[in-house]
Amino acid sequence: MPVMRSWTFEADTQRSRQSEICRRYVEHWRDVQEKHVGLLMWGDVGTGKSFLAASIANALIEQEVSVCMTGLGKVIDHGFDGRNEYIRRLCAYPLLILDDFGMERDTRFGLETVCRVINGRAMNGKPLIITTNLTLSELKKPEDTDRARIYYRVLSMTVPIRFEGESLRRKDQQEKLSFVRGLLEGKESA
Repeated sequence: MPVMRSWTFEADTQRSRQSEICRRYVEHWRDVQEKHVGLLMWGDVGTGKSFLAASIANALIEQEVSVCMTGLGKVIDHGFDGRNEYIRRLCAYPLLILDDFGMERDTRFGLETVCRVINGRAMNGKPLIITTNLTLSELKKPEDTDRARIYYRVLSMTVPIRFEGESLRRKDQQEKLSFVRGLLEGKESA
């Protein structure tokens, strides 16, 4: 997505513990790639998970590392023609970032597709970064065997990082609302 191109560490105003971990992940890319270690960025909506995941992607792309960042919904919605090739390509990227894991359609086909992507990454020895609103306890104690297989694999491939705090989206939304309100009321912006 074009907006994600501007999501960089330089644009990060939070400078949180999570931000520092993500920066170090990029600094030690060759080591984590060699060990096939990814990140599991979990926490509430709007806490900066996607922003920092995209910051990692953009920093690695600057280093000429091929990265794909996508949502599993897009993977599941990919047409039947060419689906196997599409999943094969996802499994071949040096780094795959799956945004909003757990928000995909809850169907047998959807779970099978997710399982194929996660297992493909594991079997190819490729790291994976996942952002999710699922809690760590939900991931450790899934409701059924299909999810247990997927979640166990994800937990074995990633290091969990908790994101918490006030929603950055809500703050951004309030700033935009104030700006527009000022314009509509005829107030000059400073």
